[in-house]
Amino acid sequence: MTQKIRICKEKPYPLGCYIDYDRSLIVRSVFKDNKHCGITLYPSDPKSKLEPLKIELPKDVKRGGIYSARIQGIENIADYGTYNYFADDEFFCDPYAKQLFGLEKFGKDVPDCDIRAKLDNKADLKTSNHVFDWEGDDNNFIPYEDSFVYLLHVRGFTKSPSSGVSSGARGTFSGIIEKIPYLKSLGVTAVELMPCYEMNEIENPYKKSDRRIAKPLYSKDGSISDKNQVNLKLNFWGYKKGYYFAPRSSYCADPSDCENEFKRFVKTMHENGLEVIMQFYFEEDESGTLIIDALRFWRCTYHVDGFHLKGSVLPIKLITNEPLFTDIKVWYEWLDYNGIYKGEAPSQRLLADYNNAFLYNSRRFLKSDDNTASDFMKSMIANGTDHGIINYLCDYEGFRLFDLVSYEHKHNEENGENNKDGTDNNLSWNCGIEGRTRKNDILSLRKKQIKNALTMLFFSQGTPMIFSGDEFGNSQGGNNNPYCQDNETGWVDWKALDRNRDIFDYVLFLSKFRFGNRILHEKEPFKLMDYISCGYPDLSCHGREAWRPDLSGHSHLLGMLFCGLYEKEDKEKSFIYVSFNMHWTPQEMALPKLPEGYKWKLVSDTDERGLKPSQVKKKTAVGVKEVFTELLADRSARIYISVIDKNFKKKVTGRKK
Repeated sequence: MTQKIRICKEKPYPLGCYIDYDRSLIVRSVFKDNKHCGITLYPSDPKSKLEPLKIELPKDVKRGGIYSARIQGIENIADYGTYNYFADDEFFCDPYAKQLFGLEKFGKDVPDCDIRAKLDNKADLKTSNHVFDWEGDDNNFIPYEDSFVYLLHVRGFTKSPSSGVSSGARGTFSGIIEKIPYLKSLGVTAVELMPCYEMNEIENPYKKSDRRIAKPLYSKDGSISDKNQVNLKLNFWGYKKGYYFAPRSSYCADPSDCENEFKRFVKTMHENGLEVIMQFYFEEDESGTLIIDALRFWRCTYHVDGFHLKGSVLPIKLITNEPLFTDIKVWYEWLDYNGIYKGEAPSQRLLADYNNAFLYNSRRFLKSDDNTASDFMKSMIANGTDHGIINYLCDYEGFRLFDLVSYEHKHNEENGENNKDGTDNNLSWNCGIEGRTRKNDILSLRKKQIKNALTMLFFSQGTPMIFSGDEFGNSQGGNNNPYCQDNETGWVDWKALDRNRDIFDYVLFLSKFRFGNRILHEKEPFKLMDYISCGYPDLSCHGREAWRPDLSGHSHLLGMLFCGLYEKEDKEKSFIYVSFNMHWTPQEMALPKLPEGYKWKLVSDTDERGLKPSQVKKKTAVGVKEVFTELLADRSARIYISVIDKNFKKKVTGRKK
């Protein structure tokens, strides 16, 4: 049979392997300088008597570092379903493979030689690549000012039985689909997925020559128990090198058809008005060609709406200037917009900074640190003219929001690294007791602090992002780096939703309030001046005295007045005022005066005591004037909105003729 095989040169791009329409085998791959390299085909049916077919590629099909060949004359080629490459005595999987077999079981370690790529057959129209009907689907770009991002780990989001998801869909893309009504109830517009491309999540996998397969038996530190080999650490988060063209089969309810399952997932999300943003982590030595090819593939094949790129060495300019990406979102820690745009700002904001400046400044202000009011104010009003800003208080790494107010120190002992992993700079405060407690005053203060933090997030001018479970007080027990915890620590505990229903309801209120008032989510940065001559700036900041914010080192107060007169869309054109007192004692704070005929209405107070506003008389250089002030409880936030003063109308209409 080998004598009938004919190998000739083929164009080197695109990389990958498949059966062409004429039933010849196309192989395009990068091989290192090896004496012998090629491909091994395996039969589709494991019980088949057909033997694996090993084909060595000649040197004359090599161009640069790429072997590109068209192989003809393979008998029974349709009976081969998977393949692997070989280089001398080592086997490896095609990095451009679109689907892999062998990693369907999460946490099961397999040798590299047992991970095989699916052999696409273009001659067979029944292949999944040719049958999925998108029904005209494409991404619905949602502007940053109208976006609300929800970050989740596909497995951890619904793996717990408390998620209420059907047992076969737990921890999968299908499980997220079942939670779509929940996501929409929050007002979420975009779901960001932690790495969900194919990979072997075992940190210390077996050597390629070792044929043993470990059983997925987890210990408390997240490692896998095996008497023959110790310290098989599980990478639950997935920030490691993977197969960047294949959806993760262990995240699929039907791993045999993960291509179609992920397509159905994206299509269903789009039908419900939700964007899908994918995180991609690339190591420093990753090929720039592969990175660009992978992102193009996911955009074209799976219709994803954007990418959050992670890695220290990335071809950022090539990615951001790629013509295919002119209608999707690209996020990175920090982008050089002058170098990217070269002085020509785009008509639509596509790029966004995903930095932690808001996280640090808000956490410090929340825990009543000195010298924080000025930085907090800057983070609250920060917005980009040519790019977006993603604001968040908690990410996947670091404390959960509930733990941020419950722990001052990390508790990562279960990770098996003697509590040396994870950051020590948590900027957290435990409200008086470390960890769990039954004291009502401590629990009440913690919930108040959570609501304060959420108020900061939803009143900031950047796009708000919440990590899954933070909206109802999910806890990781003080573990601020649960990268290896495929258990109750790393999974979202949906029982917390019942325990902390008031936190969840407050998020619902904030989301509805933010997106129900255009002045709170503007596209352009505020100018902080009265440029329409209405008597009020578009946004102004205040302190103990109106129009005079106290940004001194010992200040823990900030009031922000949003003037709805600058909005053309809103009919109500309401004034909105939010005030923060992060001092440990009640503080008096001025309320700015409204135009005649209007008064302030208190719509929210994170303090349960509800201290009432009051009018006080203050002496000035010209006499005595009445000033409307509020007494904010310690560590609390209030929200006011302007309403028509009916008493004022009566005064005007009740005059005698």
